[in-house]
Amino acid sequence: MTRVAARTAHRKCKCNTMNANLPLIAAFINFIVICFADTLSPEMQMYWENHMVQPYFDNTTKREVTAIAGQTCQLHCRVKSLGDRAVSWIRKRDLHILTVGILTYTNDQRFQSLHTDGSDEWTLRITSPQARDSGVYECQVSTEPKISQAFRVNVVVSKANILGNSELFVKSGSDINLTCEALQSPQPPSFIYWYKGGRVINYSQRGGISVLTEQQTRTSRLVISRASPSDSGNYTCAPSNSDSASVVVHVIKGEHPAAMQHGINGANVAHSSTYIVMAIISACLQLLLLVRRPTQWRAAVPEWPVGR
Repeated sequence: MTRVAARTAHRKCKCNTMNANLPLIAAFINFIVICFADTLSPEMQMYWENHMVQPYFDNTTKREVTAIAGQTCQLHCRVKSLGDRAVSWIRKRDLHILTVGILTYTNDQRFQSLHTDGSDEWTLRITSPQARDSGVYECQVSTEPKISQAFRVNVVVSKANILGNSELFVKSGSDINLTCEALQSPQPPSFIYWYKGGRVINYSQRGGISVLTEQQTRTSRLVISRASPSDSGNYTCAPSNSDSASVVVHVIKGEHPAAMQHGINGANVAHSSTYIVMAIISACLQLLLLVRRPTQWRAAVPEWPVGR
């Protein structure tokens, strides 16, 4: 049994070594064919390329791609010595055929195969990828047996975040200080824009505005000095590769409760309003019950003299 196991292991080792060397063997055969191409007839050259030379993958392409939801991503598969074989893209989780050659075989038109004549690259383009599109995709060649190369796609939802509450109350004359983060994006944003309402903040229109953006830390800081009521509004942070985030700023005059000056949020305001309303309703109910009390209860209450 020991000898049999050793022979089996030796054969598996030889097979693995042979499979690993297939690209080198194919490249060597291609070199020989090119050297003697002039001595072969066109029919012989075509037969040799289509039947004798086996396709193989170029392993220098990127096999794992991180994509941002909503932004187009591409998978690049390079096949050498393809001959007359076809290249297909398969979604691994359900074995669904997405494309064959340059034809799309799915109703989801977000998937498309790109190929240039004479090129050995077959690209799968995914337009507007979503989180559900994450997973493994296979570039498959119609040899016998078929060969394939796996690619992994990770679709992330990147959203900016403005530190603090969704509503900010600032006393007139103080500074508005907003910090935006885009930490979930796979790459640092190339730019981060600040908007007030639907317009980009105009630095020349009002003095005292400064923006400091650090791409490596993926943060941007907006400072508006000596704020006035006209600076109130909706402020939006929009990184180039993330969903935007907004905050409502109220610039108020005079003295106000400390909680408002420190940025009380809408939830607390709503809670206080609800408490006041409930107290009023409770008082009304008690008054109504007093009016409807039995006569013997009201007899004890002295009536107000009439005509005096």
